[in-house]
Amino acid sequence: MRTSWFDIIVPSLVSIAGALVMTTSCSPAYAQQRVATTYQYSAKTLCTLAPDIGFGDAFAPGGYRTVINIHNPSDRKIEIARKFALAIQPGEASGPFTVTPYKSLSLEPDQAVAYNCFDISNFYCPIGGVCVDFTAIDGFLVVNSPIELDVVAVYTAHPKSGEVSTLDTETIAGRRMPKTIVIRPDEPKAQPEKRIQMQPFKAVKP
Repeated sequence: MRTSWFDIIVPSLVSIAGALVMTTSCSPAYAQQRVATTYQYSAKTLCTLAPDIGFGDAFAPGGYRTVINIHNPSDRKIEIARKFALAIQPGEASGPFTVTPYKSLSLEPDQAVAYNCFDISNFYCPIGGVCVDFTAIDGFLVVNSPIELDVVAVYTAHPKSGEVSTLDTETIAGRRMPKTIVIRPDEPKAQPEKRIQMQPFKAVKP
């Protein structure tokens, strides 16, 4: 039986195309992660990120810092999801940076982590290929978890160019809010990187 070039080339091309589709669909760069959660925590966050620049008339002039501690009290490894919800003016329309996409995090048994102001600002780099540089940030770090967590916020403040004058801690209560969260892959940063500056309570478009 005579074999034509069509009999050889076409099956080979089909096999190669199938392999490419399988590689693309299975590649971690394109995979989505689903995190099943039961509880949600919203920790108030207040930060000044640029020297001598604050919140205008919203808060007394000075420096503000927030550290949020998250502890896994169980004896098993868990997966949690976090996002940041920015406070905006009443009646203001939500923009592309009002709420960040969720990011996942694995917590080992009895592991504790801390998020400071600069960790939280990194949630905004990149979004839609744009990185946001905040002079100050006001909002909520939102944490979704499959189990109850220990979540404590630590707040400090000081006058401009002064040392710490106030310190307070708050235990954040969780609420039952069962949901499955889809975590999309991180977007690559644009080259050259596009950056914008955002001040509190100001709507900024990319």
